[in-house]
Amino acid sequence: MSELTAVIDTMRAELIDFCARLLQTPSVNGVHDEIAIASVIAAEAQKLGLRAQIAGENPRRPNVIVSAGQGDPALLLIGHLDTVPEGDESRWSHPPFGAEIANGRLYGRGAVDTKGGMAAAVYALAALQRAHPDVSAAFIGVPDEESGATGTLGIKWLHDHGMLRGKGAIYAYSGSEIIVGHRGLFRCNVLCKGESAHPGFAAWQNRERGANAVTVMARLLIDLEDMTFEFSTAPHFDPYRTMVITPGTTISGGSAINMVPDACEATIDVRITPEHTPAHAQAVIDMAARQLEAENARIHFEITPLNALPAAVSDPNASIFSALERATVQVRGITPVRTAAGPANEGYLLIERGIPTVCGFGVIGEGAHSIDEYVEIDSLPETARIFALTALDMMQA
Repeated sequence: MSELTAVIDTMRAELIDFCARLLQTPSVNGVHDEIAIASVIAAEAQKLGLRAQIAGENPRRPNVIVSAGQGDPALLLIGHLDTVPEGDESRWSHPPFGAEIANGRLYGRGAVDTKGGMAAAVYALAALQRAHPDVSAAFIGVPDEESGATGTLGIKWLHDHGMLRGKGAIYAYSGSEIIVGHRGLFRCNVLCKGESAHPGFAAWQNRERGANAVTVMARLLIDLEDMTFEFSTAPHFDPYRTMVITPGTTISGGSAINMVPDACEATIDVRITPEHTPAHAQAVIDMAARQLEAENARIHFEITPLNALPAAVSDPNASIFSALERATVQVRGITPVRTAAGPANEGYLLIERGIPTVCGFGVIGEGAHSIDEYVEIDSLPETARIFALTALDMMQA
């Protein structure tokens, strides 16, 4: 540890500067292509004497692959290049793309999700290259995670092209908890079709014509929101219910103030644990809709799936978990807790492809998907040490 610590300590200023430049390179999903930030990472890696490659299906939205050592990597570090939008910039205490430093914190969109972790990962590889050149490890920055964690341009493409390898992986999010898995999700669009009518006519008053799609949709959304399910019994998922339905995350309906609404559209978000599948979540929504259809022949629902990701949990006996635990005890002086993440992420894609995966661990900070996102500066070299020690441990396993 002392040799790795000494090497990382000499690179501390460079690491902080690198993280700042990542934050100053906007990569908002749907606004900026990831080629710019991938190029910044590749250039830094090459400056540090590491191998770097930019590759992908879409040249404007590529992956960046950084390697140290020879052969298949003992440890694969993963981060996503894109971020969510900054939101209302006037609510930030520091400019979201300014990378300002205050009170030991580096502020900017993506600081903990996942630019801080990516910076630490690259410098962990650089430290290994200098102190332990026989250790093989890699970092991959993938595009387009924030649109739904489908991995189409990233993990799936890399696997299909033989570029995804590792004895174990860490998704470089944030925090000292070891995330062994994550909840899945099902998202859908629901269209309720009714029948328009004139609100002033007796036919509507007497319900001989018309069917209010907005109020029927409201009934569906309230019925779904009122549903409760038992808490999960899957290991590490005990904080979560087996299914949590959040209906009406967006909604619109009606055509004019003087017409009975003949259509209403809403979206629904469902989070699931390993006891359930996205198909079961869809079946619950479908059954509730069909019950309302049975009460009124003029009402019809159409349910269109938008996203479906399974809940995932990695093999708790895989060497990556014990190696990361030992490294965290050495560096942070704490025994990390194993738990599952509430939000879904791309960990399931790695697990499905046979790579035991820590679905989240890394730098310390706050504000992901919110204002004033920051990373604690001291946690950058600290996390680099943990990643490097984990790779060394995995190589010797």
